[in-house]
Amino acid sequence: MGLPESNEQTPQRENISDVIKKYKEHLSENTVNEKKMEQVKNVSIPKPTAFNPQDFEKNMAKETDPDLMTSYEAIKLPSKGLFYANGVSEVNVEYMTSKDEDLLTTPSLIENGTVLDVLLKRKIKTPGIVPDELLAGDRNAIILFLRTSSYGSEYTVQVPDPRTGIAFKATVDLLKLKYKEVKEQPDEHGYFTVEIPMRKKIVTFRLLSSGEDNQVFKKAEAIQAAYGEEFSQYSTMKLKSSIIAINEKTERSYIDKFVDAMPALDAFTIRRKILDVMPDVDMNYEFVAKDGYKFDAQLSVGIDFFFPGT
Repeated sequence: MGLPESNEQTPQRENISDVIKKYKEHLSENTVNEKKMEQVKNVSIPKPTAFNPQDFEKNMAKETDPDLMTSYEAIKLPSKGLFYANGVSEVNVEYMTSKDEDLLTTPSLIENGTVLDVLLKRKIKTPGIVPDELLAGDRNAIILFLRTSSYGSEYTVQVPDPRTGIAFKATVDLLKLKYKEVKEQPDEHGYFTVEIPMRKKIVTFRLLSSGEDNQVFKKAEAIQAAYGEEFSQYSTMKLKSSIIAINEKTERSYIDKFVDAMPALDAFTIRRKILDVMPDVDMNYEFVAKDGYKFDAQLSVGIDFFFPGT
């Protein structure tokens, strides 16, 4: 069972196909004419060489013209590196370039949902950092930096007024978003504990990486499609993957059966605790309606996050 529905409203984003269409039209003067491409199709194009992040600074140092250099910035992670074996608390992230705009408008990457993963692999320059192994909150911090450093801090959304349900256009200042204040730290293994009120058990859990979370989501979708179920088991499957032990019992079969039979209040308690201790960017934003009424709503990060209004 999932969390109870929140009273907060979620800003609506434009249809991604429409956003990309407008964005490509906006950049049309920079695109290559297909007819001209036919004239050079027989030209031999050298194969690209793999990027070696360890040589990044050395190669950039060879350039003397600052306009020909690609720079980067050190981004502090919300997790402070507490959940990673290497303890990395900040990563070097390269600023986006014109080539990255081509990546963001590649239909195949958008359709299979990997466009942001590919972007992060290109832009993270700290050796040994794999985007899939990062917590979702750390990925959000990097994505926020890439967006604000490339297209500015203004982000236009359609947000529904909670009183009427009628959406209005609002401009978000992304620089106002801060990291969540997490008061509880994990133990030496990166684990947390919580006592569930109905079963009176101590549950030990860990935070899933973004890659692990995505795998659970895909597995839940596959099961739903295979069995023709009316709902997805994603929320319950994610809970099972997060739990390490129940009263120190670590057998996976026991944990799975326990979760399946768990009272809703116990499940809610664990999920709430996971949200409380999850390092992240605080995406809660205060909006002001035309008549001055103020309310909070959660921003979400998707591919259209990178397309400024045109």
